[in-house]
Amino acid sequence: MSNTSKGLLALALASAIWGGMYVASDALMHTMPPFVLLELREGISAAILLPLAFKTGGIRLIKRFELPSFVAAGVVGFAGSVGFQFFGTDLAGAALGSLVTASAPVLIAILGVVVLKESVPLRRWASIALALIGVVVIVGSPGVGKNVTRGVTLLLIAAFAWSIYTIISAKLLENHSALTVVSVACTIGALTSAPFAAFSFAHSPHPLPSSLPGWLEVAYVSLIGMALAFFLWIWGFKHVTASRGGVMLLFQPLVGVILGGVLLGEQITLGTIFGGTLLCIGVALAVISSKEVISTAST
Repeated sequence: MSNTSKGLLALALASAIWGGMYVASDALMHTMPPFVLLELREGISAAILLPLAFKTGGIRLIKRFELPSFVAAGVVGFAGSVGFQFFGTDLAGAALGSLVTASAPVLIAILGVVVLKESVPLRRWASIALALIGVVVIVGSPGVGKNVTRGVTLLLIAAFAWSIYTIISAKLLENHSALTVVSVACTIGALTSAPFAAFSFAHSPHPLPSSLPGWLEVAYVSLIGMALAFFLWIWGFKHVTASRGGVMLLFQPLVGVILGGVLLGEQITLGTIFGGTLLCIGVALAVISSKEVISTAST
């Protein structure tokens, strides 16, 4: 298997894991403050990843002039993007959250052209559009509530923040391993969101899970949904261009809908099947091999 294929596979797996987070964190979001859950995810992930980065020597390779980029990756990608996504989804609903999140590949492609000077062929823009149409069909038309506008605004901020994080990380990967980038950014994210988590903890009657299954869910969304998935996402971009790899994020709403039907008994309609087909065709067209060159620094 080529490095490009491995990169695409890693990105697809990360996206699929995040799609499952809608199901895995459903109970937690009803009982825990979003910032407390975010802090637990970041803190547990940082406690696992940072010692590994120290052991491999990656931390020692960080130059002083690179620190602002690492700080930006942590604040924007971990504290900012995930935090805004939590609150936005809570206000606007999971379906609309999936749809707005699906705009990130377009933003990633645009930033890839502007910042990384990538060349995006017209075929890829068309394939991204086709995949987005599939996402729209999958999620349907969500209901309107008084908080929907606010939720959509927060979700758009989250999608834009995630796109910026992806581009910043892609630049850092030119000189650092995926483990180094993710571990440092995750640690900075945990430090950034800690004051907000502390405030939420102090003003919530039930800030932590009260049962073993609840803590197992926290462990899952932390170790699998953040530590592993973020590592896979960043590692994938060592071998794939931003515009090509970003399309893989569109698997997130598809997996979320499928798992919702299988595990939660939510209805899967013909529209879901048709939309999923369009999405898969769009993704396939976007990742079909083309003559692209990307720096592949050693991991």
